[in-house]
Amino acid sequence: MPKGNPERHNGGADRGGREQTQAVGQKIQEGAAQVGQRISEGYDTVREEAARRYRRAEGAMARNPMPSVLVGFGVGFGLGLVLTTLLTRPEETWAERHIPDRLRHAPDSLANLAESLRNLPDAIARRLPSQLRNG
Repeated sequence: MPKGNPERHNGGADRGGREQTQAVGQKIQEGAAQVGQRISEGYDTVREEAARRYRRAEGAMARNPMPSVLVGFGVGFGLGLVLTTLLTRPEETWAERHIPDRLRHAPDSLANLAESLRNLPDAIARRLPSQLRNG
């Protein structure tokens, strides 16, 4: 294997690959700089628009102080109700804490039993042969 400069043996392919990699890296840096500039311009536009809207809202509140206070109170009260409803669980009643489930559900069970007893003659009649039903 010959010794010496490796670029001489591979025909300078190493140098061409390095230059190509540097060119790609340069393009990526330029693209990133353009994206950064666009983001900065968009941020400035949004900031200016937000400041303009804030000044308009401030002026409207200064011209109409009582309705502004009432609207603020209503919005705060409504948000408080919504958050309270979402963040609290229903309180357990005395019956739920101290009476066993069987006893608490007894009225429903008795109602089901009464309904079953009412339907008992029809249920029996459906099971009888047709000759016994008519006669």
